[in-house]
Amino acid sequence: MANLSIIGSHKVNGVAQLHTEILKTKIFRDFYDHEPNKFINITNGVTPRRWVNQANPDLSLFYTDTLGSSEWKIDYELLEQL
Repeated sequence: MANLSIIGSHKVNGVAQLHTEILKTKIFRDFYDHEPNKFINITNGVTPRRWVNQANPDLSLFYTDTLGSSEWKIDYELLEQL
């Protein structure tokens, strides 16, 4: 099924650089040799500020109260002021 998925896909995302390299050099090397531009490495992770805001509302409130605003949700570097 993985072979069929690669054939029918525009891109193959290994997500982490290590995983992408394993796909390109070991698991799907023949496909990579044939269509190297199909293999990409894009991480679509959750930002730390979003994770804190949703997973730990008490910590989110602490940040907002301590910093005096909720701007840290847009600019995570503001947390350096803590």
